[in-house]
Amino acid sequence: MRLLSRRGPRLLTALLAGSTLTLTGCGEDDKTPTGPVDVTVMTRNIYLGGNIFLLAQAKTRQEIPGIAGQLFATVQATNFQERAGALAAEIAEKNPALVGLQEVSLYRTQYPSDFFSNGAVNALVDASDFVAILQQQLRERGLDYRIAARVRNADSELPAALSSNANDLTDIRLTDYDVILARGDVRTSEVVERNYVNNAQVATGGGSVTFTRGFTKVDATVDGARFTFVNSHVEGIMPANEQQSRELVAALGGYSQPVIVVGDLNSGPGSPTPGYGILRDAGYTDAWTVAGSGPGFTCCFSDRVNDTSTAALDERIDLVLYKGDRLQPVSAEVVGDELGDRTASSLWPSDHAGTVVTFRIER
Repeated sequence: MRLLSRRGPRLLTALLAGSTLTLTGCGEDDKTPTGPVDVTVMTRNIYLGGNIFLLAQAKTRQEIPGIAGQLFATVQATNFQERAGALAAEIAEKNPALVGLQEVSLYRTQYPSDFFSNGAVNALVDASDFVAILQQQLRERGLDYRIAARVRNADSELPAALSSNANDLTDIRLTDYDVILARGDVRTSEVVERNYVNNAQVATGGGSVTFTRGFTKVDATVDGARFTFVNSHVEGIMPANEQQSRELVAALGGYSQPVIVVGDLNSGPGSPTPGYGILRDAGYTDAWTVAGSGPGFTCCFSDRVNDTSTAALDERIDLVLYKGDRLQPVSAEVVGDELGDRTASSLWPSDHAGTVVTFRIER
């Protein structure tokens, strides 16, 4: 997600906390391998489908349904079913051991709306489950990727005018997740799924709402190489960007090295937000500065993701950072940033491009 001036955060009406658990994947061969191993990782903000920050323009509750209806129409027009095919094709080509996903959305509906009578977050009819759709696209390509960690961030429900009758409302519920996908041969354990304590508060609709973010962590083993993998979506506005970045650094201090951190950190070289510098000051190296070439821009296409050029990409905020003596980035590239990456109807896979890095890790 771009900084607030271009890509706002998710609008919440309710908060749900994360959890911590342990999850183990497939076993390893009995043979103990020796020497270094190359491990590829990816970070991908897959885009919730619309610029939800537009809801902050509502000055009263009564203005919300019209804006929400327009946003849901954009979500449908940006067609995640189609975009998921392009994302799955990227994963198939790059074959990452682990993928950090942000803005993994679950849309649910309820008709008729009961929002103005009780304001409950209670829509249950599935409209679009992004992670299920993406996993199906991966399976159709013969790929085995499971959910290794998933943190629930935003869980928001608002009334939307989906027809010409402004009084005929449907509640639209968005639940936002950050997800780590692990390839079938990757062993994972010691899972952490956590929300940040500090989150942004923004005025909207005559009131204020809190935007919850979070991070996920697994300990991973790939061909005998062990490392910690962390995925996060950090807030783009202040002071939450600084607060969450410091929370993340504090959490990382308790994890075993080497550590790889990926995500939409809403901060990068030259950004007005300090998160990038906070991580660098804590000893984390930006893999792009070691193994990448060129500006490596990843953000951001238009709300409709139908741009006819890549001119809108002018920030590098989708990052892969690392710390530890036993790993070294050997290649880094941006994906989803070329005209040929678009879908058959000329949609970009996301409003972000992604970053893929291959590390050489000592076993």
